Amino acid sequence: MSITADNLNKKPTRIDMAIAKLLLLALVLISAQGSDTQRCSVSDIQVQTVNARSRGSGPNGDTLFQVRVKNLCPCSVRNVRIDGRGFSSTLDVDPSLFRAEGGGVYLVKGGRRIASMATVSFLYSWDHYFELTPKSLEVEEDRCY
Repeated sequence: MSITADNLNKKPTRIDMAIAKLLLLALVLISAQGSDTQRCSVSDIQVQTVNARSRGSGPNGDTLFQVRVKNLCPCSVRNVRIDGRGFSSTLDVDPSLFRAEGGGVYLVKGGRRIASMATVSFLYSWDHYFELTPKSLEVEEDRCY
């Protein structure tokens, strides 16, 4: 069929409208699905380390630090891993909160769920601060708010 001025002036049929609605719906669903998979990333995990007490208050006279790992993602996450190469502590760190997995990688909260906007905190003691950065996570797509 060739396009002519007469074809352009015709009213759309019910079939044309149904096809247009289906295409629009498909486009909306595809774009919504794409945004869900992009909804959360390691940049949504905030790791803050603050001095909990001054030098000399921890074992061996070390400084006591508090680490707060906060989930800023609108979804719950699990299996949050932190790159903490070189991390050490003269104070025992609760392994259910922060556990070494090898290669400088640490698992937060034993891999269990961290709800949206929730924070996991733990203390460590050393003579200096360690850089702790989010490495990976799994998003619980069915638990988004």
